[in-house]
Amino acid sequence: MNELSAVESFAQPMRKAKSKQLIAKSPLILNNSSMSLYIQKTDILTSLWDYSISLIADLKDASMSEHAHHSYKVVVTLDNDLGGIIDGHTISNVRGFIVNKTVPHTFFGPDARVLVNFIEPDSLWGWQLRSLLKDKPWMNIDSVLAPEQYENVFPENYKCLSNDELIPYVNNFLNSIFPLVSQPNKTITDDRIKLALLYVEENLHKPLDLEDIASQISLSPDRVRHLFVKEMNIPFSQYVIWKRIKKIISTAIHEDKKLNETCIQYGFWDQPHFVKTFKRFFGLTPSFFFNNCRVLL
Repeated sequence: MNELSAVESFAQPMRKAKSKQLIAKSPLILNNSSMSLYIQKTDILTSLWDYSISLIADLKDASMSEHAHHSYKVVVTLDNDLGGIIDGHTISNVRGFIVNKTVPHTFFGPDARVLVNFIEPDSLWGWQLRSLLKDKPWMNIDSVLAPEQYENVFPENYKCLSNDELIPYVNNFLNSIFPLVSQPNKTITDDRIKLALLYVEENLHKPLDLEDIASQISLSPDRVRHLFVKEMNIPFSQYVIWKRIKKIISTAIHEDKKLNETCIQYGFWDQPHFVKTFKRFFGLTPSFFFNNCRVLL
């Protein structure tokens, strides 16, 4: 059984009612109508999935390689202590941690279940974590929260609860971090980048490059490159890859489609390309991820 076939055997029973595919719209132009569309979309981002890939992972038999990604990561154990290597430094006997974006890391806990949250950097939570971490590669959860705030993230019967019942607990846990952080004084201010983000979200099934985005917002590709990094603090290409992977994860769980077909639909050349990229971001193969992680969406 190949890598994606192993995923298929697990993903099939997890699929729920089909969600509507995003439909590519006509090229966006900078006017009141398109900005209203952007504001409308951002105002209704109320689900946890809009801000974070959150999952419960069983680390038993996990073989996690060093990895890095553009999101912030908040990890807390649900039972036993964790160890790991973050930015070349070994950690041990911790209850949780927050990792800055693009920092190489891995973690382990042979007898541990963990709640892992990949926080979108362009979300309010992302801006708050940026303010909290500043240039630090990571922080111990103990330096941010009191033990009673993270030792009982879920009730004892959490394994029996549905995702809809668990998500409010995740929101409460994450929100407990942010009152300690001063409100960020930086948000995405350039309307052209706001429109670029909207265009990317609605066209993940199409080829996307700087030239394409530049034509949508009437800038040169070089200007888009610099402006995107300035506003988002991440290269455009890495942002698009992350969004494609996130779309593939949700599609694999929600829709009755083969994962290898979905990978190609959302911009990967073939199965090995997707597996390699997935492991670079998550440190795990897709088969281990889907078979040992409960994605909360």
